[in-house]
Amino acid sequence: MNIIILLFLSYYCQKFLFLLYLNKLISSLGGNHMDMQTIRHNCRLLYYLTQIPVFCLSQDGSICFTYPRLVGMDLFPLPRMPKKLPRKGTAPLPVLFMEYSAYYSAGLSFPAADGCFSLHFGPCLFSRLSDREFKQAFPELSVLSPGSRYTLMSALPVMEQEYFYNYLSLACCLFFREQINTEDIMEANDLITPAPIPAAVQKTLFHRRESSAFHTPYSYEKNLLDAVRAGDLIRAKECMNELSLTGKPGILSANPLRHAQNLFIAHITQITRAAIEGGAEEDMAYAMSDSFIQASEKCTSITRLLTLRDQATCEFTAAAAKAKGITTHSPAIRRAVNFINNHQQEKICLSDIAHAAGLSKDRFSHLFRQEMAISPMEYLNRKRVETSKSLLTVFQYSISEVSMILAFSSQSHYISVFKKYTGMTRRQYRDSF
Repeated sequence: MNIIILLFLSYYCQKFLFLLYLNKLISSLGGNHMDMQTIRHNCRLLYYLTQIPVFCLSQDGSICFTYPRLVGMDLFPLPRMPKKLPRKGTAPLPVLFMEYSAYYSAGLSFPAADGCFSLHFGPCLFSRLSDREFKQAFPELSVLSPGSRYTLMSALPVMEQEYFYNYLSLACCLFFREQINTEDIMEANDLITPAPIPAAVQKTLFHRRESSAFHTPYSYEKNLLDAVRAGDLIRAKECMNELSLTGKPGILSANPLRHAQNLFIAHITQITRAAIEGGAEEDMAYAMSDSFIQASEKCTSITRLLTLRDQATCEFTAAAAKAKGITTHSPAIRRAVNFINNHQQEKICLSDIAHAAGLSKDRFSHLFRQEMAISPMEYLNRKRVETSKSLLTVFQYSISEVSMILAFSSQSHYISVFKKYTGMTRRQYRDSF
């Protein structure tokens, strides 16, 4: 318990010190002009805080630097900034770009002491893309190897646009000392939309009240999300039963099947966030979300959709419960598990994992098997197999590409390991999915 309290205090002390540092940095800026060293420092700070890629371009369009520094970053297509820029006071406002309805980004131009520069933030994804979709959105990156392409794709964050607008507000404050809010950014980019027609809203309310078809209470939906977040499978199932007995959801389409599919997508979106908040791995949760939504598109009956909804709820709850189980292990084993999760695409051996855990190989192997009930290398192979499932089904990579991305020694080694832990061949698994 004392260790947990110390970790908790350490985490929030770091956050507090970062906010103090950020406040001091902003207050120390002397005006709207800054040199390249300061620009680079601020961009690095923004990237490490949010994981949103940052490009700095010189006046002729050449790249000065990028964060992160990965192979292929220079191949991303960066939209051209318009000659006439929106402004508020003395500060230019960010220009938003959206391409192929797959990703979005923003550009920000400003004069610097060393010349005229522009910053490009993004791209950020609306949802995870398959390899085929990624190459369609970024054809310039098709020349990269599957491993390099997957690394770049994994580095692009999936986030809501509202979060991105707040990020841009922070960037404007950091670079120009101007208070820019999200409404300023949206208005400058013609993103302010009129409110729904009051008459239509009143008509919907009237029909609901006349038919006594009241909407499902928010408290019931909240209880379900709390259960998923807590990894409480029994409570989650109870909440699903309660939802079906309390009120009705809104009408999202005149077509009953399309209406059910829209509700399914909304449900998946909510439980995905709840599972991530409960500790489930973000990449895995998003891959599960994409997989279930794609499966829902193939459903031809409402009954099948409801069954798929219940299955998804159980699996997301189980993912959160599994993540919470990791916190019961010793610090050394948690370090080892985190190292394996973050380096499963690399060729790592037992000594590498033991070094990350801070133990000798013999001591580490004994402790890992004692707490996890399997050897470290078995755990690594299981994680690679779990990751390969999403690579095969969601991202639609071939066997050779998956074996290369996940650092298997050969295709045959990957095939044998996959069958060992799933009981199926790769083709059988993909067909069953």
